Parts: sequence; C-alpha cells; structure tokens
Amino acid sequence: MNSPIYPMTFIPKKRNFKLYYLAFPKPWKELLIQLQVSANKKYNPEYYMKLFGLKACLNGWLDEVVNVGNMKANSDDSRWFVSLNEPDVHKICKIMKIWVTAEYELNDKATSETKAIAEKFKSEIDPDVLRYGITSEEVCLFNEDGTAAVDYAFDAFALYVANSLNGKTIPFFGQKLTFSNCGLKKLVSQPIEYKGQYYSYGLEFSVQTTPPQRECMLLVFPSVKRFVSNAWKKKIYLKENINALVKMSENKYRVMKMKQRKNIDEEKTEYFRDWNYADKRCYGIYHSIDAFPAADEVLKSPEIYVGKNAVPQILLPYKFGMDFTNMNIGTGVSVKEKCEFYHQLTPLLKDIAEPMGEVQSVRAIHYKKPDKKQFEVADIQKMRRERLKVCTGRDKITLEIYGHDSDEPLKNAIMEDICQYFGDTDGSDVKIEIEKRSIGSLGDMMNGKSYEDHLLRIKRVQESVEKSAEIKGAVVILKNTSEEKGDPKAALRAGFADTNRLTQFIVPDVLDEKAKDKPSKSRIHGAVLDIFRQFGYTEFADNRNTVKNPACAADVIGVYAYQTLRPLWAAESKSPVLTAKFLPAYVTFNARSGQVKAECGLFDERELSYPEALIAFSKLSRKDDFVDKCNQVARGGFVTKLLGLRDLYKESDGLVLVSCNGLTRNLWHGISDTSISGYNMKKPFVPEKIKIGNSISERTEAFTDSHLRIIRLREGVSTLEVPDYYTEINAKGDFTRASGVYRHKDVFWGIDLCPNNFEFKDSYKKCRADKPTLNFDECALMEYYPLQLRGEDDPKQWVGYANLLRELMPENPSRQSVRLPAPLHLAKLMSEYFLLCDKEK
Repeated sequence: MNSPIYPMTFIPKKRNFKLYYLAFPKPWKELLIQLQVSANKKYNPEYYMKLFGLKACLNGWLDEVVNVGNMKANSDDSRWFVSLNEPDVHKICKIMKIWVTAEYELNDKATSETKAIAEKFKSEIDPDVLRYGITSEEVCLFNEDGTAAVDYAFDAFALYVANSLNGKTIPFFGQKLTFSNCGLKKLVSQPIEYKGQYYSYGLEFSVQTTPPQRECMLLVFPSVKRFVSNAWKKKIYLKENINALVKMSENKYRVMKMKQRKNIDEEKTEYFRDWNYADKRCYGIYHSIDAFPAADEVLKSPEIYVGKNAVPQILLPYKFGMDFTNMNIGTGVSVKEKCEFYHQLTPLLKDIAEPMGEVQSVRAIHYKKPDKKQFEVADIQKMRRERLKVCTGRDKITLEIYGHDSDEPLKNAIMEDICQYFGDTDGSDVKIEIEKRSIGSLGDMMNGKSYEDHLLRIKRVQESVEKSAEIKGAVVILKNTSEEKGDPKAALRAGFADTNRLTQFIVPDVLDEKAKDKPSKSRIHGAVLDIFRQFGYTEFADNRNTVKNPACAADVIGVYAYQTLRPLWAAESKSPVLTAKFLPAYVTFNARSGQVKAECGLFDERELSYPEALIAFSKLSRKDDFVDKCNQVARGGFVTKLLGLRDLYKESDGLVLVSCNGLTRNLWHGISDTSISGYNMKKPFVPEKIKIGNSISERTEAFTDSHLRIIRLREGVSTLEVPDYYTEINAKGDFTRASGVYRHKDVFWGIDLCPNNFEFKDSYKKCRADKPTLNFDECALMEYYPLQLRGEDDPKQWVGYANLLRELMPENPSRQSVRLPAPLHLAKLMSEYFLLCDKEK
C-alpha cells in the first residue's frame, strides 16, 4: 500500500466572530439604477446591477471586507457590506465616488445625461448618511457538525486566518519570512534577492466543503512569486496587464493594475503604459499621488522600485512571455517546502484551526505500459499498430509533413520518430503513409489578425492543397509566431480542415539543450503523438491490470461545456449578442475497444468520429448562425442528454464524468455540494433521485434502475477547491513519492503517476534556499465524488478506473498522465479547432 499523504488543510476550531454590516441607502440605490439605465438602455432593474468594478475597488482597497452584496430594484440591502471590523464610511464613500467617475464619466460611451446623473449621485454620497446603516452582531460561523452556519462563513473565516498571520515571521530553511497582506485572503513574504533578481513566497487561503456532509475545511496554498527586476529592451510590448504589488505600509501591499495603451498616428503605432485610473485614485486616499512614478518609468527601470528600501516599493510579477526582461528564478513550490510551511503555520493557528491529519490510499489500478524488459521492441510496436487500428477503424493513415527545404532534417526526424514508435507498417493491418510537402508562402506572417486576413489565408490553403476524400494529417513546421499580430496558425488550421486535414504545428528551432545542433526529440515525439491523438489514438489498457475491475468494460462519457465563444467573424462588432455563453459537448470513450465518438447539438449527425468532430467544429464556427445555434443547443443544459444516457445504459454499463466548475454547476445544479447534501441516500453514493436541470429546466430524476454511473470531478490547486498536499519522509530523509487514489470520508483524491523529470524529482528532495534557480513540479490532486452508483458497486473500482483514464493519453511524453480523464481531455482539446476571437476559456 502507498504511504499516506498530508493535505494542507485545517479544520476550523474558532466558531464565534463579530461581524459588521452596512446598509446601502435606498435613495442612493434609486440614483444608481437611473445611472445603470442611462448607461445601458436595455438594463432591467429586476435583474442585478453590474457592480464588478465597485466590488473590486472595495475589496482591493479596504481591510477585512468579507462580502459586498449584489443589488437590484427589490433586493434587501440592509447587509450590503459585511466586514470583520467597523466599516470606514469615509473611505467607502471616497472609493464609491472614484468608481462612479471611472465607470460612468471617463467611459468613451458616456452621454451627457449619464454624466449628469453620475455627478448628482456623487453629490449625494455622504459618510454621515452611510454611517446610519452600520450594525453588528456576534455570529457563530460553524455548526457543531462542522458545516457552515451562515452564508459568510467561508470568506469570513479564510479572511480572519489571513489577517491573523499578517506581520508574523517564520523560520524557513535558514531564512526568515515575514508575511504581509496583499489582498483578500492572500499574504506575501518580503522580496528575497538572488543575484539581482527578486522573488517572494505567497500564501492563499480558501474554505471549502466536500460532499455529502459539507464539513468545512481551511485550505492553504503556497506559491512562489517572481518579480521583474530588470528591463533590457527599450521598446516594450505587454501581452497582458500587470497586477503590480504596491507597498502601502508595514505589512500591507495593494494591487494596482498597469495597463497598456497605444498612440496611433499616420506613420507608426507607439505603445505606452498607464496605471488604472481607479487604482491610482484609491492609492491617493492613503498617500499622495503627486510623487507616484509613471507606469512606464516603473516598467523600464524596475530595479529602482523592487528593493526593500525603495519608496514606493512596487513589485511587478513576472509571467512567461515577458521578453523584455530575463528571469533566472525557478518556478513552483517543492513538496519539502510545503511540509515546512504547514508545520510552521500549525502552532500559529492553534487557537483558530487544527490540522486535518493524514489520508490513506486505497488500492487503485494503474496502466502499465509494455516495456523492453518484458517485450521485444518489435512486439511493442506491433501492439501500438493494433491499437491504432482499433482506435481509428482504418487500415491506412496518411500524414503529410509541410515545411521548407531548410526543414529537411526536421522532416526526417519526424519520420524517424513515427517509425520508431509504430515500426514498419508495410504489410501490417494499418499502414502509415508519410509524404513530404512544401509549405511555400502559406506559413508566412499575415498582414493582420482580422477575419478578412484569415479568410485570405484560408482561401490560399484551399487553392494550394487538394481536398482529400479521407481525413489526413498535416504536420506543419512553422516558426514560433504565437501572440504576434499576423500569426497564421489559426487560419492554416481552418484552411487545412476545409481540405479534410487535421493539423499539428511544430517549431523548427526548438533545440535540445544538450545537443544544440538538432531539434529536441521530446518535442518531436510529443508533436507526433498529438497528431495521432487527433485521429482518436489512445494508449491501450493492459487487460492484466483491468480484467478484475468491472468498471473497465464500461463506456465512459465525458460531459463538457465550452464557454464565451465569440467567432472571429464577430471581432469588429461590439454587440454582446454575438457571443455564445456556452456550448455542451460529449465524448464517449471505451478503453478496451479504443473507440472515441463525439456528440454535439451543432452536428448534423447524432455522433461523429473524433477526427470528424474536429473538422466539423472548424467549419461550424465560421458560419453566420454559429452563435444562434450554440444558444439553442445550450438552452436545456445537459437534461436531454442525461435522460437519453439513462435509457441507453439500462442494461449495459456506462459512466458519466463531469468536471465541476462554475460553468457546469450553472448548467447542472445537481452536481453542487449544496444539492448533493440534500439528496436522500439509499446507501452511500446511491441517491434515490438527483437533480439534472438548470434554472430553466430544473427537474429531479431517479437513476437507480439504470446501469449508468456518474462521477463528479473537481480539479486541483488552480481552482482553490481541492487541497495541496505533502508526503511522508522516508528513512533517507527524502519525501516519498505518491500516486494512486486516496480516500477522505466520501471523497477520493487521485494523484498522477510520477513524472520522469528533474523538476519532479527535485521537488521531493530540495528547496529554493538550496538553489533559487530550481524549477519544482508537482502532481496536483484530482477530486472524485461518485454522485450515482449502483448498490452492488465498489466505489474504489469506479473511481480507480476514472483515474486510470488519465494515463491512456499518448501526447505528453514527459508526464505519464494528463490532467483530465481521457474523454474530458479529448473534449477539451476539440476547442482548438474553433475559429474564435479569443481562445475558448
């Protein structure tokens, strides 16, 4: 049995808190509604107002804000504002006035009417009026059984913990880290200097629950923050805004957004940076803004503002792609560091929360790839060809490699990689034909990034590449033009799709660090496996590992939803109706047969093969009725599909996997912790009925007479809903590696198979104090909750199989698993073929 893991989780101990409330004056709301209607004639006061900017300002520039409520015409606003201390009405009023100016007066669309109402509203904002709405009470946040007693429990407790640690110092591998507040429920240590570059450690806190009991847990997430410490380019282009950390006082930072703007004249376009108006004015509430440096000054000379003695100290978080600076500090927090953080925080929180303790593993199957110790290379290659045959249902696959004459070595390397992986396919059940093609000028940069520019390139592809009767694969060697104005990749993908070809791009100048004269073998191998993944190829499941598990014979249906789909043809329009909010899609996968089928309400046929679906999405996203059809398909959520699956799997086994996030919870309310806690259970994981609808089509249905099972997933650290963790220390003093499935009460946590890379290995032995340039990798937890099983089912088997499905995807050679189980992973990657304004979220 695997050694246990230790989630970075505490159980709340302190239950009683004093909360302060602030009412929003009714006359102010009436003026605010007038302001909203003036700015947006379509606004209906029966719906909640758009107050995102106001909330961001209040949360960002005030201390101890628990909640800022939504408002509409008939809402109860007596507790509009909730905090852990008495509200500072003077600062709140100043912030509100700043927000009104930024939102309604400096807006390019603001009319004279809107500006007049804004001025009237600001004249009414008076701290003496607001002060009358202050109330307070002693509140018990948690019930005896650990569940939340009030709506504010989650935010209030996490905020209280973060505030209690503000200003505290802990020893950390020979260093002393002092933490400062840097936003709601967030802390950051003082910047640490290493050879002229700076980094800090961050801590973020979140209170979450697990089904079905909904007991509250405090989750701690450590991170490393790297800061821009130099700028060697004179001309700087930012690909996205920078959320700078500005030191306000001892142990307090605030976030100020640095935005990029541009000046356009007849000859050239010049870019410059500026501070967000609202942030700069809010800073002015606390300090004079007269001496505050210009954004461009900070960006071009960051070394002046990053040091501990800088006044003001301004930290610019580094992100990949910032090509105007160099960064040698490594990424990630090691397992060794996470353990130290947890043990240092435990005594500091002893009166507030207590450690959750270890979590034991349950036996779970893993996919064992055939290795050279057991099989001859030729036998392994034959197994792969046989798997390719059953996955694709084809006896021939044609691949074309597009590039220039100078790319001949890379073309040969790609062909060699295919041969090494599948062997000689002549005379086998499936033949792989490879053709070299010239890309000519198709790979050149486009004139711009408009839809018309894309259409011109798509047309050129159609004219240059003959249409194929069968689906082929095109591996396109193309220089790295990502994020550039005329990047042709999206247009090439669409153009090749019109000729019935799948596409995989590879950069010609990616070199092996140890051998500078040849392309990276791992990069080539990843590209090769990804083009075969697009044909529906997956690794084969070894029956010796799975034959004893009845779950492994089941069809697995990934229920997925894409969101914010705005087709590229709508880029020039400012109309919000040309954006589809979401689109449901489904991928059905059977590990033993290898078959992959895709379904979507946009398709003319009920289901398509996986490569057919990719090409269909490319074409459909360019049609004029794309948005309307997406909205029609999405209207009923997942209801019709789930009822159909219930009937389809009356006798045979089926398994639905759905990732639980904000989007899917809106489409399917029944997967939320709140809904699950209200189900009547025949036995654990066997509810009498479950909810399957959304707000439009809410309904409750029984699935107990069907052989359809349902497992809900929640992803790890990035969502702040699933814990981080560390492992046990072995006899050598190193941390043990963890993989498999672990159980905490009624939820299961899955961990990838251990990756074979130095970043992962170092994470179990080293810390950043040893060498700040080290990168640390991790295997984040994936949470599984069996929402619907049959009475005779062993939940470990079904969860174990769901976790196994992460190990069957071929296209990431550096890791043995992907983030999501195969059908959800395949569904997510279908979005690559949409031609959208921005990347699908």
